[in-house]
Amino acid sequence: MNPTWFTTRKVADNIYLTCEESFNEGNRCNIWLIKGPGRDVVIDCGLGVCDLRRHLEGAALITPPGGDRECLVICTHAHFDHSGGAHHFPNVLIHEKDAGGLRNGRQTETLNYVKPGHFDEKPYAGFSACAYRVPPTSCEQLRDGDRLDIGGGEHLEIMHMPGHTKGSIAIYYAAKQALFTGDFVYDCWRGGALLDWLPTSSVRDYVRSANTMLHFLDGHPVASVFPGHFRKLTGRRTAMLLTEYIEEKDNEWSVCHGSCLQMSMWTFFLLGCFRCCPC
Repeated sequence: MNPTWFTTRKVADNIYLTCEESFNEGNRCNIWLIKGPGRDVVIDCGLGVCDLRRHLEGAALITPPGGDRECLVICTHAHFDHSGGAHHFPNVLIHEKDAGGLRNGRQTETLNYVKPGHFDEKPYAGFSACAYRVPPTSCEQLRDGDRLDIGGGEHLEIMHMPGHTKGSIAIYYAAKQALFTGDFVYDCWRGGALLDWLPTSSVRDYVRSANTMLHFLDGHPVASVFPGHFRKLTGRRTAMLLTEYIEEKDNEWSVCHGSCLQMSMWTFFLLGCFRCCPC
């Protein structure tokens, strides 16, 4: 394993961010670690080309399986950049509507969008981007409204936010007024640019989820939003992006346009048309 593949830094009282710095594509995932009072939780786990669990153990941030603190992995959805490293962990959770894609390693759900040009350096000798796949991974199912006890009276609340994928979730950490959003919402130049045209996306579901989240933000304290990509957000900025999304996409033309793109993308990812392009 490339010893410099992962970098980890503390970003809040008990929250850490890990990145795969040598993966230079826009799909580089934010890997979050919550050090709960009694349990550790990794939210999303990167490509899986190097062993994230071993890295976090080496940094003394989690204990090995069977140690004195349990570590859970929550994948916010099944796409490769969020679920690829899940197979390195024994306790993996994902929403029930994305669970089949991860368990079976289905390309149209994991996508596996990795090309040679995405890497500044190889994760290990002999690595082949053309051969990259998310392997079938054992996982347990989450549902909307599930609450995960992380000790000391603190919980993580699972919120089903379909749209980017059928099983996309956000995670609310009330004790820290923190929201983890995966690819449901992240900073971009306008809300309408949020990705809703992938094989298992749905514009109609995305609009409904955006409205649900706006209602949630209006009634719950959210000091920090930790997305699946790019920089941390405020609750206010998050609400602005979702409002822009609704204003742009809540119409039949956008729904039809998204559906047409999804059909073409289904074939693109199923066949892996991108796979051996050198760029």
